[in-house]
Amino acid sequence: MMQWTTFLAAAVGAIAGALGTGIADRFRWHRDVSERERQALQDSYAEFLDSVKRTGSAISQVAHDSAQSSEVRAKQARMAMDQHGLYEKQAHVEICAPESIFPLLKDLVRDLLSLRDDVSRGSGPSDPSYEEVWLSIHRDSVKLREAMRTTLARK
Repeated sequence: MMQWTTFLAAAVGAIAGALGTGIADRFRWHRDVSERERQALQDSYAEFLDSVKRTGSAISQVAHDSAQSSEVRAKQARMAMDQHGLYEKQAHVEICAPESIFPLLKDLVRDLLSLRDDVSRGSGPSDPSYEEVWLSIHRDSVKLREAMRTTLARK
């Protein structure tokens, strides 16, 4: 009788140990997957924001180049929207980000399009409309970054 209880206790102990290890591994795996997804989202956000900054800077350079004809400046302003992969980076964010971010992304891209159009029409850094668009870009950038930080917060 004693042998069976010892064997039974050992078997129960082994099963409990295996289950405990399996559960701990499952939690660790889930945490690792969540952290990788969070890091991928963070990278996607950073790439988009970098593209926004580079696109805005490129359009701003066109606006500051008064030596070029208005036709050349308009063409360069339109090209600036494509130079830094803005639309591709936006699409990438939209694949992995929560939908709550989408309107903020679109507002910021719309601001850059407004800047491009303003510069294409001949506006320069001293024009009120140019300054107004840059204020809108700044305001919408701040809103977007705040929302991005919220989605990246660890739970």
